Amino acid sequence: MLAVVKKPHTEIALHGAGTSQILELLRKKFTVEILDVDTSSVDKNDETIELRSTDWWRKNKHRIIAGARYKIDMTQKELAKQSGIRQSVISEYERGKRRVTLKAATKLATVLNTTPEHLMV
Repeated sequence: MLAVVKKPHTEIALHGAGTSQILELLRKKFTVEILDVDTSSVDKNDETIELRSTDWWRKNKHRIIAGARYKIDMTQKELAKQSGIRQSVISEYERGKRRVTLKAATKLATVLNTTPEHLMV
């Protein structure tokens, strides 16, 4: 499973025996969000849902850029400087106030070590 500690931002992959105990310890000290669960432990009768078809995705998809930025510990100001896109525009992308163009996604993806398609939500 992939767990994310919000503050301080930390991503942790947990596999094998004892993962539930480790997760319990983390939750005592930090706010933790589970991003991915190992499907080998999931009941085969459980229904799976495509993330992009959920209400959560529709409300939060614009946060992809912020997530990619947090992952490499970068500020909006630093991303603006390295991508050549104004910080105010990056802020609008991250708040869902402006759609990301292919040209902007290409610039951002280069800095964020991802693909433009990943950023064009």
